[in-house]
Amino acid sequence: MRSVVFVQNRDFFGARLVHLPLLFALKGAYADIEIIVFSPFESGHFFRERGLASEVIVYPYGLLRMRRKLKRLRPDLIVSLRPGSEWLNLAIGLSGAKQRLSFRTVTTRMLFTHTVKRDISVYRAQDFLKVLEPIGISSKPGFFFWEQSKQGTVLLPDERNTFCLIPGGGSGKFKRWGIQNFIELCERLKERYQTAVFIFILGEVEEHYIKEIRSASIAEESTILFNETVANCARAIAGSRVTIANDCGPAQIAQMMNVPYVGIFSNYDGKAKGRIAEWFFPHKNAQAVTTEDLEDIRAISVERIDNAVSQLLPKSD
Repeated sequence: MRSVVFVQNRDFFGARLVHLPLLFALKGAYADIEIIVFSPFESGHFFRERGLASEVIVYPYGLLRMRRKLKRLRPDLIVSLRPGSEWLNLAIGLSGAKQRLSFRTVTTRMLFTHTVKRDISVYRAQDFLKVLEPIGISSKPGFFFWEQSKQGTVLLPDERNTFCLIPGGGSGKFKRWGIQNFIELCERLKERYQTAVFIFILGEVEEHYIKEIRSASIAEESTILFNETVANCARAIAGSRVTIANDCGPAQIAQMMNVPYVGIFSNYDGKAKGRIAEWFFPHKNAQAVTTEDLEDIRAISVERIDNAVSQLLPKSD
């Protein structure tokens, strides 16, 4: 096999992260081949920067241009996560690639060699990985991130009770539980666990949280990771007893690593159940917290999140 073309779907940061296990699985299965990512965004270069793609192409729109591009590349395998794009499906179907994988639609069934049923009731990273199963590639979402955690270089607190907090929410205010709620949660945890320390993972949108954290009573026990690498975020999450996060991009790292996790989900529009199905990875050490009623996410009390954290810790603590 010479090369693989991988077509990214149209989601942003959180979904970019859940693409990584699929690319890692491809790289592991075909160590010597070239993986070319076709992305609808310039930000798709993220995949090459993670070492999972040889090249990233911001792909041309239009059937004829895409067909010409694929014909020139002559890939052996194309994996597409955009089954809803009819013109793209046709371009891939006419590409000459020996194997063409995607989710099942009317057109992909006719134009692709292998398709699987899309299941939005399954955590997205798991659902993406199913696309590879017809060609004998099986993997788990966390493999890539545990490998990344070993490469992290950030110095972490040498304490027994480390908690990781991810207060982001790039999609908007409706996803943000609020930095003051996160700080109050830390204060409660500090009262209960004298050796408690806290790692806050922040991105550019949360830069203004830094001042609030540094002026809080838990400032001396807090480490701030700002705009850190995936490897350092994974390292911090791996070293924590519980990760508590809004429904945001970096939270997906903790989810895929299958660590003790509390996810805070907004139900402002009554659609929390669907978001949790697609963006929460259920396992025995994970809890999703939301509201039954249509309420602002900040209506979720600190006490509820504190109780959820407590349930994930040994009773002897």
